[in-house]
Amino acid sequence: MSVVACRINGDGIELSADSICVQGYTQEKTSGKFAKLFEVADMVIGGVGLASENVLMQVFALTHKPASPTEADMVVFLSEFSAWKKARTDKFDMENDFIFAFEGKAFRTNGFSIKEVTDYTAIGAGMDFALAALYLGHGTVKAVETACELSVYCERPVITKRVAR
Repeated sequence: MSVVACRINGDGIELSADSICVQGYTQEKTSGKFAKLFEVADMVIGGVGLASENVLMQVFALTHKPASPTEADMVVFLSEFSAWKKARTDKFDMENDFIFAFEGKAFRTNGFSIKEVTDYTAIGAGMDFALAALYLGHGTVKAVETACELSVYCERPVITKRVAR
């Protein structure tokens, strides 16, 4: 119940996320500080799905990083995260989708399926709306705003972070 959008520009990578947080059927109004889009060291990570898995990824990334910005090293990084997560929660499966941006590259995950982002992408419940806006040439802020306007599962404010290329 979220959206994260990513666009590769000539000078950098832009990621934006909405701020919805839901517990059961109740939306929790936040000040935009919820960590769907967070910076750890020199990585920006956007996650959609369970807040608990986003938090676990944030903690894991404090002490771990992919060896290089390649799809193969992202698979290794995610398998290490899954083993680390299982040791703490007894759950191995990755339930969330993520976008990672670091060292001038971005990667979209769906489980262990990794795809390098070469132009734009979006993840989450509002991804179809965001992808349409990105396809039409809009930036990530407008893409997330569009998802917030059209999806009941996305909510403002929009948070944006950039990574240099």
